[in-house]
Amino acid sequence: MKTTEVKSFADVDTSELKQPIICVFNRPDDYPDKCVARLFEGTAPTNIIITRNTVEEIREDITKRFPAMLPFARSKEDHKNVVESWI
Repeated sequence: MKTTEVKSFADVDTSELKQPIICVFNRPDDYPDKCVARLFEGTAPTNIIITRNTVEEIREDITKRFPAMLPFARSKEDHKNVVESWI
């Protein structure tokens, strides 16, 4: 799947998603100098991401676009670069 980086989640139409979830990663292997947030449909990743310099900047974008979403801390089963998931 080819990754599509968008400027903001505000630019993404999520009306067709039944269960949008955003997973936030801190400096993953494929973006070692960035924080990345990937949009998921339930447990399935989509190709949509945003990148920022800090997790705080990612959180700001998520809360502007999805004010009802809440962050959940990473679980021990999550990948080591996962910071949190927004549901």
